[in-house]
Amino acid sequence: MQKLKCYFKKIHNQLAANFNQALRKDGLTITQFDFLAYLAENPQHPTLTDIAAHFGVKHTSAIHVLKILEEKGFIRKSRSPDARSKTIVLTESGTQIVQKVKKKDPLVSQLLFNGLSENDLQYLEKMLQTIYANLESDAFRNL
Repeated sequence: MQKLKCYFKKIHNQLAANFNQALRKDGLTITQFDFLAYLAENPQHPTLTDIAAHFGVKHTSAIHVLKILEEKGFIRKSRSPDARSKTIVLTESGTQIVQKVKKKDPLVSQLLFNGLSENDLQYLEKMLQTIYANLESDAFRNL
């Protein structure tokens, strides 16, 4: 079992290192890009609460990432008297960076999943969903 957990860690580290290196020239980290991609895929203008819930992070963590993205000019917050209900919107430069990086997505997926059949990919997705659900369970949280 320890070997399987080690593979998750190695996969995460390799993906993070490679994506961070590729995104560095655009002044982004993988976490920052993930936030931008989420915003691009959710044009109904999600709130801070929506974003934090999607990524499974605390509001303070999401606030930190969004502040950096706003300082870099990739997003803007809508005007609202309640900070929690402000919507987050991609700027033109945020939209452009997402489109630029997404153009490489088919190649990344091809390299990442090379040698796996469509059935393998479907089975892998099902297994990962189950593992994630287990991690979300109260039993795991209360260890």
